[in-house]
Amino acid sequence: MKMVGKRFPYYASYTIGSTEEGVVNGIEVSVYDDCGISRNDSSLSVAVNHLDNAYHVPNWLVTSRQCKTNTASNTYCRSPGTVPGIFISESMMDHLARSLSRDVEEVKKANLYKQGQVLPCGMPLQYCQISSLWEQLYQSADVAARKEKVAVFNQASRWRKRGFNMMPIRYGLDWLGFPYSVHLSVYQFDGTVAIAHGGVEVGQGINTKVVQVAAKTLGIPMELIKIKPTNTLVNANDAVTGGSLTSEVVCQGTLNACKELNNRIQPMREKHPGASWKKIIQLCFDEGIDLVTRDYVHKTSEYKFAYNCYGTACTEVEIDVLTGQTEVLRVDILYDCGDSINPVIDVGQVQGAYMMGLGYWLTEKIVHDRDSGQLLTHNTWEYKPPCSKDIPVDFRVELLKNAPNPVGILGSKCVGEPPQCLSCSALFAVKRAIESARAEIGKDAVFTLSGPATVEDIQQACLVEPSQFTF
Repeated sequence: MKMVGKRFPYYASYTIGSTEEGVVNGIEVSVYDDCGISRNDSSLSVAVNHLDNAYHVPNWLVTSRQCKTNTASNTYCRSPGTVPGIFISESMMDHLARSLSRDVEEVKKANLYKQGQVLPCGMPLQYCQISSLWEQLYQSADVAARKEKVAVFNQASRWRKRGFNMMPIRYGLDWLGFPYSVHLSVYQFDGTVAIAHGGVEVGQGINTKVVQVAAKTLGIPMELIKIKPTNTLVNANDAVTGGSLTSEVVCQGTLNACKELNNRIQPMREKHPGASWKKIIQLCFDEGIDLVTRDYVHKTSEYKFAYNCYGTACTEVEIDVLTGQTEVLRVDILYDCGDSINPVIDVGQVQGAYMMGLGYWLTEKIVHDRDSGQLLTHNTWEYKPPCSKDIPVDFRVELLKNAPNPVGILGSKCVGEPPQCLSCSALFAVKRAIESARAEIGKDAVFTLSGPATVEDIQQACLVEPSQFTF
């Protein structure tokens, strides 16, 4: 942990102009990221491009700065730039609603993007579904009734408080100019298929999706297909695995390679209708037909983003005012994955991304020595990633149905990173609980809760004093 780079810390200051109803007219914001000694992997531009999140703001003035500090250089991690960018956006909306004494969720809803509006980067929103997702989750998660129950619970409980938050995301998928190749070989003895592609399996299920695409396109059982390890001889000049785009692009390459193979063997299929796959392959080999195909995919798009992913999340938490301990009681997520290639994998990705984000926002605090810059939280005694007991008691994830992505691959959308941006919903739910504790002692002023909101931070934010311990 001492030698590996960490996420970039961010700081933002802002001024918001709005109507009395909370409809935003314009935002002036300054964003800073702590690069450490080197700014090599800074994703500040990504954060800036997601400051609007899912909200239409007609006027922006954004200033961004990369800061050099006496700490080790920081690096990319899942959802670089988008996690802090969307958190800053949610913080601004939260602050606006509280300052106007209005319901936070109602202010967010009033500012959601609509079909045909244009992003700050100039991209028109042709397939914007965020309002539909918001309404669907609002009903399915029974938001209104649950918020009332939270209020009743907090009124009856002094030392344990609950909080509720609902938030949206808009995540722009950028092809980044990343190329990937797919090499497909069919063996004439038994008809088995071997595929080597330019992506790396890191738990995101890319190999399973590639096998599925190949099996469906070739019309053969998945058991006949094997994925070989990636190597730079077969898959030269391929990009890194990242950006939530690798699975999609590699699946496109697999689809193309399989179609090319189908074109080569189609005449033999027509000559021998009803013949098995193995027989067709042997006949093709005897006729000297090349059973090896390759495809190279280099995706580009007209705008900054190829398309946008949308999602909504509701998080309900309970905190112990005296200790600061947090329990995540229930999470509801509705995510737009287009036509999912593999819903089981994609739901797992949503769950895993949210859980990874819980650590980022609630437990994984980084501390450096103020004089030397040395990392002090370099082991699990000081650094606390989320564990099994941190999983929400009630965890509900659903993919949006009947929503194919017209510009995606096989109608799908990316899923690796966007859902992690929904995890800051937990921090804002904690903030609601703290507000209830502070209101009970007459200290209901607007305050800032930065991430991560650790046990210590939550306990201190509740402003507990010995004089409050009365019977």
